[in-house]
Amino acid sequence: MSNITLAGKQMAPLCFMPDGRLVCYRFGDIFLFREGVLLKQFSLFAELKERLLGRFRLLYRLLRLGIRAAIAIDEQHILLSVGHRLYELNIETGDLSDGCPCDENVRPLLFTHVQGIEGFDDGIFYGGYFLNREKLPIHIYQRIGVDRWERVYTFSQGTINHVHQIVPDPYRQCLWVFTGDFDEASAIWKVTDHFRSVERIACNDQRYRACVVYAVSEGLLYATDAPYADDYIYLFRPETQTIEELFPIAGSCIYGCRWKDKYVFSSTVEGDGRHLSPWQFCFSRKRGSGIKDDCAHLYIGEPKTGFKEIYREEKDGWPFYTFQFGVFKFPYGNNNGDTLYFQPVATRSNDLSLMVYQE
Repeated sequence: MSNITLAGKQMAPLCFMPDGRLVCYRFGDIFLFREGVLLKQFSLFAELKERLLGRFRLLYRLLRLGIRAAIAIDEQHILLSVGHRLYELNIETGDLSDGCPCDENVRPLLFTHVQGIEGFDDGIFYGGYFLNREKLPIHIYQRIGVDRWERVYTFSQGTINHVHQIVPDPYRQCLWVFTGDFDEASAIWKVTDHFRSVERIACNDQRYRACVVYAVSEGLLYATDAPYADDYIYLFRPETQTIEELFPIAGSCIYGCRWKDKYVFSSTVEGDGRHLSPWQFCFSRKRGSGIKDDCAHLYIGEPKTGFKEIYREEKDGWPFYTFQFGVFKFPYGNNNGDTLYFQPVATRSNDLSLMVYQE
């Protein structure tokens, strides 16, 4: 499409600062942009694996190099998830904190900034994320200072596999926690009074399995993350616990963003995810039954006017689990500018590059 262009090869968009600057990462360096203009570049990591091995796309994907998740803490600082450790970076000085280790095997899929929700302290939260087929206890964490985190809630043994997303809801003055992946672990939880009340609202259906969720006036807008079931963009109305199909999508959704007054979702090319042998985990290229084709698709819209597909890229020929799913990733935070930024991963055309879309 003529309104989608390449902005930078092997450039990962991380997050937006509160003033609209875009933070990106490539080969161990941090880049700051404003409306496509480079403002600043500085070195973050000196390790050989990031600066040299990271230049080889397959090694970058195989070794899970780079920054997995990021969020702005304030006008000067961002939080980074690297491997199983969390760091805080001053983007003005380039100073990096010593870092804080996550609990064993745990990392965040996403961070959440909670602000102005009655009964909760403002701050940054995340839920424990790893495969966890045994359904070991999973915790939710809150940042309480530089490199300091505390557990604020624990899902007990046998309850869930992991946390997908924590969603602040200013319309209903609560938090929503979406968990996965299988059976009753696929659930929506309503949280009030700083996690003193945690109530499971809906469960045991892949329609409640989601990673990308937005609180809107009508309810909860999300796309499902179900590789072995049909996926849709849904509107869930908590007051009546009814669910409305808004738009079918071509596969599970792990990443998305809000852009001005619109909502953006990416479909995924991945396997079924259940009952994998070691051989299948390393080498399988068989799509889950909910993945309709070999392309990652990009959707945009909003509940009142509807959704549409604006772009797609074909997944490359490498196995899903060792060399990553075919997806589009997005920078975290408020994007009120005229440009949508995204990064294709594991695709034939623009793997790991920074792409821009303008209407």
